[in-house]
Amino acid sequence: MKKIISLSLALICLLASVLSLASCANNQDRGSNEEVTPTLEHLQNLDFGGIDVNFAVASADGDSYHRRSIDVDYDGELGDENTNSVDVAIYQRNLKIETMLNVNIEIAAERDGKMVNWGKVALLSGTDDYDVIAGLQYGDVQLALEGVILDLNTLADYNADYIKWDREYWASSYINELTFGNKVFWLTGDLCLRFTGGYYCFFVNSNLYNSLLAPEYGSIYDIVNNKKWTYGLLAEMVQKSYQDDGNDKVDVENDRLGLALPTHDNTNGMAIGAGVVYTRYDEDGNPQNNFRDTNKTLIRYMESLSNLATTKGAYVFGGDYQKAMSVFSSGKAVFVAGRLNQAEMYLSEMNDDYYVIPCPMLDEDQGAYYSSVHDAINVYGINYNSSNIDAAAATLEAMAYESYYEIRPIYYDSFLKFKYTRDDEAAAMIDLMHDTIYTDFVYIWQFSGDMNSLGSFLRQNATNKNAASAIKRYLTTWDTALEKILASIKEL
Repeated sequence: MKKIISLSLALICLLASVLSLASCANNQDRGSNEEVTPTLEHLQNLDFGGIDVNFAVASADGDSYHRRSIDVDYDGELGDENTNSVDVAIYQRNLKIETMLNVNIEIAAERDGKMVNWGKVALLSGTDDYDVIAGLQYGDVQLALEGVILDLNTLADYNADYIKWDREYWASSYINELTFGNKVFWLTGDLCLRFTGGYYCFFVNSNLYNSLLAPEYGSIYDIVNNKKWTYGLLAEMVQKSYQDDGNDKVDVENDRLGLALPTHDNTNGMAIGAGVVYTRYDEDGNPQNNFRDTNKTLIRYMESLSNLATTKGAYVFGGDYQKAMSVFSSGKAVFVAGRLNQAEMYLSEMNDDYYVIPCPMLDEDQGAYYSSVHDAINVYGINYNSSNIDAAAATLEAMAYESYYEIRPIYYDSFLKFKYTRDDEAAAMIDLMHDTIYTDFVYIWQFSGDMNSLGSFLRQNATNKNAASAIKRYLTTWDTALEKILASIKEL
């Protein structure tokens, strides 16, 4: 990294500090009961002699969020009007940590897609080329089962007990669901930009909505706030806002769609929004698979999803988010299902304004909204064979702290809430999604090993009218796979 500081950078960092104070006042912590802002006093006076702390980073969707969360290749003028203030904040974060701990933060390897197969071979060889493994939640959590990821509850054995994952700058509730048997292998939180901005949501073309639907239904935000935003209402709106070109067939090129519906990972996120719980616990507290044909909420969600996907006016795009967002951004769809960070990826040049709202509830009896983040968030673990475990632990802790207090206010409060949305009320919707985030053990592990068919099930059965019978075919496979996962963790 270049070690360059300018007046412009200092001013931007001052802005970040001011914003972070506002953020701390407005956002509830996720695990800490401390009434005062934690400090990094436990990292003071550490000096690691200028060593490299090497990251192996897995990326998804061909974007830069994962690598960018760790480091940025900054080669512009820091005062340039095109400067991305998030990148500047990341640059400054690393500079601050490198100076404080006397380390160099480096990306030593980057993988496109999950790294479990590559990582298994590389890490089982005993290599210490990588200190921190930044894997993807889907699939890469399985690396822990190979014995190559350090149990962070043993950090004291390496004189490296620096990580305080119960504090607000780590996603403590998420980390708790990643663990079993008092073993902690993976961490996540606002260090990962995909975690901060990866909430599943719906975008609504405000011009189309206000002209076609608002006269009958009123403000979409009022609908959400009054807890009327359900699958039944969405299907009704999709039908009423659809305009056929005259051939009586839903045509993505010539019709005005009611809904552009990708049926990929968002179907998993929409399930959480509908109140689906993937994990139940036995009398001994062991997690069990609750994704089964007897799960009434799951079955009703799948019926609602298939009904929505086959409603006149909805068009299914499979995993082609880019095409779905393109149709929406061109003004040819009223609704589109996606993720919040896709506003930055696909909607920045959209001419029409748009609203941002959470995924629908299953029905009004649900009574509350739930949200989840993209399964391609990074989870961070330490290579068991690293020769720099102490430096890796201290660096991760400092990066998490600085990301929460310095980068999050810029990315979450400024970019996601205001720069990449088009109206003030969207900020409250984003806070609603943030405050209702949910995950559980099976949801996190659903893409691991033999459970992989569970992760892809909703994607492949979005239009299946008989979901219960389809689920029955996989139950033994999923239950057996989960038993193997739990047994492997116990043996570590």
